[in-house]
Amino acid sequence: MRELNNRLIAEFMELPTEVSKAGLLNYYHRECGTWYEEHELSYNVSQKWLMPVVDKIESLRDANGDAYRFTIDMCNAQIEGTNIEIIGGAYKLNTIYQAVVEFIKWYNNQSK
Repeated sequence: MRELNNRLIAEFMELPTEVSKAGLLNYYHRECGTWYEEHELSYNVSQKWLMPVVDKIESLRDANGDAYRFTIDMCNAQIEGTNIEIIGGAYKLNTIYQAVVEFIKWYNNQSK
């Protein structure tokens, strides 16, 4: 599930992709300046990877032009303009990761 969620985030972030000689899908992570195989995507374990996703979410606007405000408090996260709310997560990074994944799934469904 982690790899599927990380791929979902990579696609949301519109990371460039290429297929390696071994036939593996690789993603170019702009902030790190290098290519990563799909299993190496680190959104679930690195704030350096995850926070640009939060920034992108907050840069989006709904149909009324309102921003999606991401609120993080201890191990709780909420995204204004949605019904996404994670309460009492295991730790802050995991809580943010869960909210990001839920938002992307919700956002992709809204776009259809």
